[in-house]
Amino acid sequence: MRAFLVGVPLAWGVLLLFHPTGDGDDFYPVVADEVTPWLIVHVGTLVFVPLMALVVYLLLRDVEGTAARISRIALVPFVIFYTAFETLIGIGTGLFADELNGLPAGEEAVGAQAVEGFTDSGVIMAFELIGTGALVVALIAAGVALRQARAPLAVPFLLGLAAIPIAWHVPPFGQVGLALFIVGALLAVRTRSPSATAARAAPVGAR
Repeated sequence: MRAFLVGVPLAWGVLLLFHPTGDGDDFYPVVADEVTPWLIVHVGTLVFVPLMALVVYLLLRDVEGTAARISRIALVPFVIFYTAFETLIGIGTGLFADELNGLPAGEEAVGAQAVEGFTDSGVIMAFELIGTGALVVALIAAGVALRQARAPLAVPFLLGLAAIPIAWHVPPFGQVGLALFIVGALLAVRTRSPSATAARAAPVGAR
């Protein structure tokens, strides 16, 4: 299980190294020149979103309580809405920009405005806010549940801090968030290992 808990966020972080970036808030200048890597990264992200939800679910294996239930419930809207957001902003924008790249030079400005209008859609923003909010709730609640299960105090802080950078996912923020998550997950798993559990349960004189 530990290999899966670390391998999924690590692999996602490597994929995000290829995420096209640019200056400013406009999408078209970034996507238009790098349509292929843009699509590859976002198609891959569609795979990693449910995998990350599964990682959090497994991290909470055998952990009960209100916080654990809240985390598990929040994973559902995270997968649904963040996947919808990624489909539109990632694949939709990439395909849109690819089509517009075939326009005559004089019509590029119109194409750029069309792409920016698409990315500014209220529906896309709503999907992003709900998906991101659900991830924040899921990771904070997971951290609280793990703390209640005797994980170190650092675990809820690390998981909570990881949520926003992971949701943003543009380098280097995505890698930072995923690294924080990996450290928190490893601390939690180490605390819940059989040897650690036995050491806590053993009488003082037997340690």
